[in-house]
Amino acid sequence: MHHDHDHDSAATAVDPVCGMTVDPATAAATREHDGVTFFFCSLGCAKAFDADPHRYGHPTA
Repeated sequence: MHHDHDHDSAATAVDPVCGMTVDPATAAATREHDGVTFFFCSLGCAKAFDADPHRYGHPTA
């Protein structure tokens, strides 16, 4: 049996600002911070990340 899938469910990321699941191939924006690539659902979320990347990229316990 053969299944054709356009999207691999393992190839998703979570927008660190709003928590939305994002397909990295179609993300509205990406940012590199401390060696990690972050993917965003919108430019608004990317701008919020830009304003305070440590708030989103490095949450405290």
